[in-house]
Amino acid sequence: MFYYNILFIIFVLSVKSARILKDTIGFPESEENVNLVNRENRHPIYLPSLCGENELYYPGDQKDDWICDCRPGYLYYPEKNSCWPAFRRGPCSSDEHLVLRLNSVIPICVTNPCVDGFVMWKGRCERLGSTGPCPNEFPPAVLWINATTITVECIALNFDNRYDTYTSIEMCLPGCKRHVQSMCVPRIM
Repeated sequence: MFYYNILFIIFVLSVKSARILKDTIGFPESEENVNLVNRENRHPIYLPSLCGENELYYPGDQKDDWICDCRPGYLYYPEKNSCWPAFRRGPCSSDEHLVLRLNSVIPICVTNPCVDGFVMWKGRCERLGSTGPCPNEFPPAVLWINATTITVECIALNFDNRYDTYTSIEMCLPGCKRHVQSMCVPRIM
């Protein structure tokens, strides 16, 4: 059933969008926050022929409502009209990284005391994606960006098969394109 749904989504996208080539293939992505469920139980799709770099094709609340937006953990930077990974150099100068301040919509470049790919964690420069800063965690965890809060945390590794279960995004995450452009609308029940 799952594969049938994927093939159907790819077919619909190919037929409905003139910008998509007939041989376009899309890949479903899993949602990091399992509490966010789309009304139609649709899932974001990696569709590079339609969306920009670091973007996924997200479902809206209407049947034919889809929009390209930043991947989880990425920030929309309006000056460049593109998405960049949080706490990485991105569009910033060589000694800075891109962050989203608390209660802010637009990400900014701030000085990074570490080299790109490393962040300050408990007074030391630590590599993003490493397990060293997160000892004695079960399940094992890595130092990574929490896609919901856009903060650096020890994130538990998820060993589930990425094609087993899905949920999708109802609201947009902080720092994404829709959030910056004030297009996030809460679902009214």
